[in-house]
Amino acid sequence: MTEPTDRQGDAFDVLSAESRVVRSARYMPEDQPLSDAQRRDVADRCRQFMGEHRVTRDQVGRAVGLAGGTVSKLLGHKYHGTAGDRYLARLNNWLELAAQQHNLIGGKQWVETAVARDVLAVVGIVAETCKIGVLFGPAQIGKTFTLQAIEGDARFGSPLLIRVDESRTCPCALCKHVATRFNLSTRGSFDAIFSRLVTRLRGTKRLLIFDEIDRAQYRTLEFLRDLHDETGCPLLLCGKPVIYDRLGFREAGGFKQVMDQLSGRVVVCRDLLERTRDRDGRPGEPLYTLADIRALVGQAGLQLRVTPDAERWLQDRACTLGQGGVGKALVYLYLGAKLAFVQGDDVLTSDHLEAVVDLAMGHEDAARRAAMVADSASMRHAV
Repeated sequence: MTEPTDRQGDAFDVLSAESRVVRSARYMPEDQPLSDAQRRDVADRCRQFMGEHRVTRDQVGRAVGLAGGTVSKLLGHKYHGTAGDRYLARLNNWLELAAQQHNLIGGKQWVETAVARDVLAVVGIVAETCKIGVLFGPAQIGKTFTLQAIEGDARFGSPLLIRVDESRTCPCALCKHVATRFNLSTRGSFDAIFSRLVTRLRGTKRLLIFDEIDRAQYRTLEFLRDLHDETGCPLLLCGKPVIYDRLGFREAGGFKQVMDQLSGRVVVCRDLLERTRDRDGRPGEPLYTLADIRALVGQAGLQLRVTPDAERWLQDRACTLGQGGVGKALVYLYLGAKLAFVQGDDVLTSDHLEAVVDLAMGHEDAARRAAMVADSASMRHAV
């Protein structure tokens, strides 16, 4: 008898696989009327696509079987009626296909690492189901970099990435910021701004990603729940591990009543460190594999050969929490390459990387190495 696969990881793999295949939620039937919000959303995304990829209105028109002038009228909201909605739906569906045919992410200097694949799987599930997703992990492991890379990508619901900084932790401030991202007026009361935002987003299925959400006040989380309920837009909430408690998945004190309602709408909650430990808490897979490190090194375009011991050094840095993560590992890669270049070496070794750490931490010979790196400032093109 086959043992049932009831582990959380198995369920996540199934969901992520399905989300990559289905993608039906973003397609629009051409025989149904659109709302004003949907019309504006399609036009906005089409203009963004044309600007980013230097596509003309005539090229868009040829792709969807319309005249270039008709495309201009559609994007300028000057073509109305049943035919206008049909053409806008056709434009929307063409954007979906174009996103699948072109590697939009690849043009943004991005590498699909193991961490990035976990992030993309969660994003795909949330975009497909139009529900709420939660993604958490420690700082500097690459989650924000991946979210930045997919912003505006039609394959993932044309995500809009919103960073919750210290000035946007309360509901009104965050609501105003989201409104400005959609070129909406922020005059008037919170209710008035929220109403404009709902009118703009309802029915668009636009994915909204809130990064560093662990900073937000509990009332702000309640605002996001209302925004999801009123618009039907999928939300992805990202932050540090403390977010798991604050969203009501465990006892959270005064947050319990509000957060229970929010957590009930969460379709997927993913810990990015889950792969690194097994069910008994013992070490599991590395956060970054050697293949990941080699891909990141390749993306850097160094004119030096990176030795295997340097690759292992970078992997250890990227996988060790508290040492700066993959972000700092890549900084050391860059500085180590500069140091090797000015020393006349044609390979980058772990010794070069250790020397850079000494430089950064003020160890012996730091001043001499700092001067060497400073003198190489004009040699950036070499590395």
